[in-house]
Amino acid sequence: MGTGVKIFLYKAYKNISTSLWLIPVLCVLVGMGISFATIALDRANDYQLLPASLVGGPEAAVAILTTVAGSMVNLAVLVLTIVLVVVQLAMGHFSPRIVQRLLRDRPSQFAIGLFVATFVHTLLAIREVDPDGGGGRGQVPGAAIVVTFLLALVSIAVLVVYIHHIGRALRVSALVEIAGDQTRQQVDRMYPQADEQDVDPAAI
Repeated sequence: MGTGVKIFLYKAYKNISTSLWLIPVLCVLVGMGISFATIALDRANDYQLLPASLVGGPEAAVAILTTVAGSMVNLAVLVLTIVLVVVQLAMGHFSPRIVQRLLRDRPSQFAIGLFVATFVHTLLAIREVDPDGGGGRGQVPGAAIVVTFLLALVSIAVLVVYIHHIGRALRVSALVEIAGDQTRQQVDRMYPQADEQDVDPAAI
């Protein structure tokens, strides 16, 4: 393999691994997997895995899933808006290196990924709700509904933690620390120091 190809593959790997969209896309795939698994579990139990008193009827299930889906879209848009505002502030007042670090912020990526994954899960679960199914009783994917409740609760907790995180990240001291960490990492790569284990004790 030529040097040019290696350089191209390395740059592609770095761009993908540090991109804003990689973790959200992986979370979407996880959300699809969770939805398919819960739907398969409901189908295997003829949609009678959980009682109607716990998950509600078809109308309630549709209302719950629709509300959660809309809320997750709004939360994902909120996080993306916060990221864009922070990037604009950094571009106007700080170093471009800080902008790159903010775009690679893992908590932001995980928050967006969780919200989008929950949205995808609810969309797939809505298809399984059938008011005329189940011998006239209605068909409700109980396991998918319960997982939707859990994902919604986790999303609320993640939103609170993310707001706390982004508030701390916007402090001047935190931004200066980001620039300092990147500078030290670059210096360590350019001027690697000898490991203490490699030092000859007789030379001390």
